[in-house]
Amino acid sequence: MSRVPLKAFGIALVVLVCSAHIGSPDSWFEGSAGPYHVVVNVRMPSVIPGVADIYTRVMSDSVSQVTSMINVFDASAGAPPPDVGTLVPGVPGEYQTRLWIMAPGSNSVTVRVRGAHGDGSVIVPVTAVASGRLPMQKPLGILLAALGLFLLFGIVSIAGAAVRESVLPPGAAPDRRRLWRARATMVASLVFFTVVIGGGKLWWDGVDADFRANLYRPFAIALSERIAEGQPQLQLKIVDSVWIMRNDSAWLRRTRSSAWSPLITDHGRMMHLFLVRMPGMGAFAHLHPATADTIDFTSTLPPLPAGHYQLFGDIVHESGFAKTLVGSIDLPPIATRSTARDSDDATFTGAVADASNTAHLDDGSTMKWQRDSTPLIAGTPASLHFVVRDPNGASASLEPYLGMAAHAVVMREDGSVFIHLHPSGTASMGAQQAFARRTRGDTSAVSIGKSIAREDSAMARMSVASIPGDVSFPYAFPRAGKYRVWVQVRRGGAVRTAAFDAVVKPLVGAAR
Repeated sequence: MSRVPLKAFGIALVVLVCSAHIGSPDSWFEGSAGPYHVVVNVRMPSVIPGVADIYTRVMSDSVSQVTSMINVFDASAGAPPPDVGTLVPGVPGEYQTRLWIMAPGSNSVTVRVRGAHGDGSVIVPVTAVASGRLPMQKPLGILLAALGLFLLFGIVSIAGAAVRESVLPPGAAPDRRRLWRARATMVASLVFFTVVIGGGKLWWDGVDADFRANLYRPFAIALSERIAEGQPQLQLKIVDSVWIMRNDSAWLRRTRSSAWSPLITDHGRMMHLFLVRMPGMGAFAHLHPATADTIDFTSTLPPLPAGHYQLFGDIVHESGFAKTLVGSIDLPPIATRSTARDSDDATFTGAVADASNTAHLDDGSTMKWQRDSTPLIAGTPASLHFVVRDPNGASASLEPYLGMAAHAVVMREDGSVFIHLHPSGTASMGAQQAFARRTRGDTSAVSIGKSIAREDSAMARMSVASIPGDVSFPYAFPRAGKYRVWVQVRRGGAVRTAAFDAVVKPLVGAAR
């Protein structure tokens, strides 16, 4: 059962879900909720306040109850009680919960599973921000204007009739004086309601202007390429005054701006920067710029062909708010191979997978996308399952790459969809850690950030003897079109990248 809000006042907000996801509205998580393996899909509403659909698939037949609750990161009051999920007809082991999301910003969905093996829970970060205005369809606008005029003249006519005839005996005709009073009342009513409507429009224009001014926009950035100490470097500078002046409370009050919390590491890095050569997506790089002040970020450029590059920089705030910085730059040919680069940086300029969905990695191993002839459909769970085999054809072993078995990037050919995936889903690990720390009662931003940095750094450096070369990513392509999927794994101490092309067809009907 969905929770009905006691109060839902204000303008509806168009939502961009998890703003580290460009054009990808769903949030996904796959992993453990205590003793249970779960796949959680959070479908955010198109406006806030609105109802989110949470789908939880539990890989166990010993489940007695699945509940979900949502809470904003900086909530000062107690969290609402969780709602009990209901089984989705025709989908064994999947539960649906519908929850009201009342506040924009950094939110979390907590899913709890109860069953024969005990209780388990998991936190899935979601972000809801206003990124646009809902358009008024022209036919609807004309209809509403016509109805408004009809009501206006109707109420003016009623006011005139009330003065002219309401106190007359049945069958009596109004005299000349009463007729003039009725006409004067109608004119006065028309003037009064015109002023009321005009005042309402002025009020609404003010609300709309304030809404436009507070629409979410990624931080403005400046990009440049330079040679420093004989090495080509890419410089990314956050030039947005809201971030530069975030510690100046007087400036924030004067400009009616909200203060952003500091940045935290995600997978041991302050930023994950992706470069894609456009058009054609023929070159790809995954870099990790260094920063001393979280304003200026610098990365040594790897060998790349010249061209126009689209850039996406993933960062995470201590509040759990994940965002993607977007920009573009024209680069000259980069031929120098520097030994000063981050060992986790990687590039790819090779060929995409062949017709059998098999890609050849640069160490002689192969990666195959395990998919059948079933078409990929927008909005439905996609099978992003990949198997890595060594040069002899045997199942390969992988090494941890930034604390994960693999990383993937999905991008639509026009750049309107971009997302950085992990086997655990779309959620940022740093955001999950921020919410987990907050849940345990640690409300200090400084201690949260330091704790996450220590844990994140340890995970990024972890050493595992062998990770099976069989990885998958929970995801659903949001729109029809042509996509490219880059999958990155670590073998032999180096990051290996494979590229796959995908054609996604539009969803027909209401099937999930």
